[in-house]
Amino acid sequence: MKNNTSRLGEIIGIIKKYHLTKNITPENIRYAIEELGPTFVKMGQILSSRDDLIPKEYCAELQKLKHSVKPMPYEKVEEILRREYDCNPEDIFLEIDKIPVGSASIAQVHKGKLKSGQTVAIKVRRENIEQLMERDAKLLKKVINILRLNKIFGDIIDLTQVIDEMYDRAKEEMNFTTERKHIEEFLENNKELVYLKPLKVYTKYSNSNILVMEYIGGYNISDKEKLIAAGYDLDEIAEKLAHNYIKQAIDDGFYHADPHTDNIKIIDGKIAYLDFGMMGRLSRRNRKLLEECMIAIVKNDINEVAHVLTLLDISNSRTDYMQLKNDIRKVLDKNKTTAIANIDIKEFVKEMFVLLRRNEITLPKEITMLVRGIVVLEGTLEKVSPNINLIEVLEKKVNPKEALINKDKLGEFALSSIKSGADLLLIPNEALTTLKGINSGELRFNIELTDSKHQLDSIERIVHLVIISALDVAFIIGTSQMVVKSENDLPFIFYIYLLGAIICTLWLLYKLIISKFKRM
Repeated sequence: MKNNTSRLGEIIGIIKKYHLTKNITPENIRYAIEELGPTFVKMGQILSSRDDLIPKEYCAELQKLKHSVKPMPYEKVEEILRREYDCNPEDIFLEIDKIPVGSASIAQVHKGKLKSGQTVAIKVRRENIEQLMERDAKLLKKVINILRLNKIFGDIIDLTQVIDEMYDRAKEEMNFTTERKHIEEFLENNKELVYLKPLKVYTKYSNSNILVMEYIGGYNISDKEKLIAAGYDLDEIAEKLAHNYIKQAIDDGFYHADPHTDNIKIIDGKIAYLDFGMMGRLSRRNRKLLEECMIAIVKNDINEVAHVLTLLDISNSRTDYMQLKNDIRKVLDKNKTTAIANIDIKEFVKEMFVLLRRNEITLPKEITMLVRGIVVLEGTLEKVSPNINLIEVLEKKVNPKEALINKDKLGEFALSSIKSGADLLLIPNEALTTLKGINSGELRFNIELTDSKHQLDSIERIVHLVIISALDVAFIIGTSQMVVKSENDLPFIFYIYLLGAIICTLWLLYKLIISKFKRM
C-alpha cells in the first residue's frame, strides 16, 4: 500500500488528468473514479442513486461503475482463502471458478462447490480494503481543500458530506460477520412469505473476511424477456417486491438499503435478495412518525406534514413554520391533480430534499437512507413493470380505508358530511398539532406571523420584560412587608430584597429609555 504522500499526489494527478477542476463531464468523472480505485468506486456507486443531489446524466454514467471494478487476481483470492482457513482451499472446496461472477469495490464473488456437493457463492474481501478506504477518505478531504473543489461542486453537492457517508456505509459492508447476521435477521422477519427465497449461509466456512452462501441462480429481475419466456408475470413480481419493501421499512424497521436490479433475482417463482452488506434500520418512534408523514402526504394534510418534519428534525434549528408550510404546500400542490399512478417519485423526493435544505431541517440518517432506498427501488420497479407504482402501493399500506374510497363517486354530500363530522370535534388543527407535541414530549411552539422570525424576537423581549417586572414587584412587596412587620432591626434578607428591587427597577428604566430613543 502506497504511503500517504505518494497517494495524495496520485489523487491530485488523476483529478488534473481528467480536468475535473475545469472541464467536468459525466464521462471524465467516471474515468477518474475507475482509475482512483475501490474507495472512489464505492463513492461513485453511492452517488449513482442520488439524483436528488446530482443531475440525472451524472447518475446514469456513474451506474456503469457497478460493473467496472477490476477484480483481484485469482492467485490473490487463493492466498486470502489459505490464510483465513489456515489450510488449502482444496481441503474445503471441491472446485472454485477462477473467473469471479461479480467484482465490487469491497469484495468479489466466485462460484464454487463444497466437498459435500452444495453449489456456493464465495464472497472474499479485498486485502487491506479497510485501511485503504480510511486513508483515501482522509486524503480526499485534503484534496478538496487544496483544489477548492467545494467551490466548484458546492451548488451541486457537499463533497465532504458524501465522503463521510460513503465511509460510514463502507465500514458496515466490510465486516462479513455483520452481513451474516443481517441475512439471518432478514430471513427471520420474512420467514412467513412464501414468495421470498431464503438465502442459506454456511456459517462453518464464514468469518469477517469470507462469506460462503448458497449460490442463487435463476434470472436477474431486469431480464424481462427471459422472465416472460419462463412464464413469469412481471406485474405480479413488481407488486410483491413493492409490498415487501414497504413491509420491511414500516412493519419490521429493517430493510435492504440497496435494492438495485443486480441485487435481486427471481428463482423457482420466488424473489431472492442478494448482498446484505448495506441494510437500514428504523426505530419504532421514527417508523411511527414516518408512517404518519406518509398518510399526511397522501391526504394532502400540510399541517401534519409540517408537524412530523419538525419532530423528525435532529438539527433543532429554529424553523420558520409559516415558510415550511408554504413550501410543503407548493410541493404537494404540484401533484394534487395528478393521479397516484402518474406521480414521479424521484422528482417528488428531489423536491422534498430541496424543501428540507431550504428550511434547515436535518432528518435522521436512517430516514434519508430509506428514502434513497425507495428511490433505488422505484428505478428497479420501472425496469420490471412500469404499471406498478410504489406510491400507489404505499397508499394502500399506510391508509387502507382511504384507498378503498373513490372520491369521484362519493359525491358532494358525502364529502360535506365527512368535513362536518370533523368540524364537530371543535378542536382546531393547530391545537391538535400542539397536543401531539405535548403527548410525544417534543412540544415546539410555532407562531405564524408576517416576518415571523422578527416577531418571535420581539415576543421574546416582551416576555423578558414581563418576567423582570414581576420580580421587581415581588421584591418591592417583600421589602415593604418586612419594614411593616419589623419592630427592631431589619433582617439580613431585607437588604437582599432591596438590592434585587433596585437592580430590576434600574434595568426596566434603562430598557424603557432605550426603547424610547429607538422610536424617535
